Amino acid sequence: MSFATPDGYLKEAQALPVAGASARPRIRLVEEAREVPVLGGVRSPLPLDSLSPLRYPGSKRKLLPALRQIIEANHDSPLDLFVEPFCGGASVSLGLLELGVIKHALIADFDPLIAAFWMEASARPEQLVRAMYRQPPTLANWDKWRAAQPRKTSRRALKCLFLNRTTFSGIIGGTAGPIGGRAQTSAYTIDCRFNKEQLAKRIRRIGELAADGRLLTPSEGSWQDTLRLVDGWAADLGAKSVVIYLDPPYVEKAHHLYDRPFSKTDHENLAASLLNEQRHWILSYDKVPLVLGLYRHFADIHEYSVLHHYTVKGQRDGSVPGREVIFTNLPIVPAESSSPEPARKDATR
Repeated sequence: MSFATPDGYLKEAQALPVAGASARPRIRLVEEAREVPVLGGVRSPLPLDSLSPLRYPGSKRKLLPALRQIIEANHDSPLDLFVEPFCGGASVSLGLLELGVIKHALIADFDPLIAAFWMEASARPEQLVRAMYRQPPTLANWDKWRAAQPRKTSRRALKCLFLNRTTFSGIIGGTAGPIGGRAQTSAYTIDCRFNKEQLAKRIRRIGELAADGRLLTPSEGSWQDTLRLVDGWAADLGAKSVVIYLDPPYVEKAHHLYDRPFSKTDHENLAASLLNEQRHWILSYDKVPLVLGLYRHFADIHEYSVLHHYTVKGQRDGSVPGREVIFTNLPIVPAESSSPEPARKDATR
């Protein structure tokens, strides 16, 4: 069993059996940050209509340039099949489709509300748009949807969309309240993120991608369920190049962000599966000792830090290191990656 030391580091754990793998990887002691290549990528503006309709905690759209760097360094563009088992807001899949980096995207999520949204937006976008237009962004309606337990996929999709666009930080579950609070005295009120016209355009764009066969039929299920689907889809498409992108629930503040957070055992089981995975994969995580201890120390796994770009009014663009870390078994390090970032004592705390 593993345990945390008072300074926040994790001691090495005894390997334990796990279904689908010979053993869980050992959690190593991470004493200092390792110098790793830094990815910045080239930012490419995306049309507003192509952005995700969902506001998702920890949106990965800011990682698009770095993920594009890794994929294009290792595969001829466009990639045949991109798989996202923890799709959430699906910003990565939608962005890579729009940029022409990938031909097809297969998305899935374990959360039944999120999965229902992508199913409806793909298969019945006009029905979802009409239902959305009938929803008033009010506290009374927010309370109704918060308490609702819909069984139909169409109603689950609507609950997901409404709460996502009217709840603080887009958090559907947990204890998050409505934007603007119960008093609605803030400058940002409950309707400030519920632009129906813009949301309708984004939902219709998802329907177009699905109709063109570029966005494959979304599904509800665990990451294990999704990985079992990959080979079948690849065979049907004649896909020769496949990359699986995983963005699991983060470790820090997980119970505040997710209805279904990962336990430490869940994180360990995912690592055990990926370290035995022969297909190409990319993994993004928060940079914490548990994660670093699971994936470092393997010669065939590359680790990257990511630069986040920003613009300050009246000044030139700048960039700062992000709090995420990327691991991948894709073998080629992008040529345009910068020199390693300096090691910092507090980087893994």
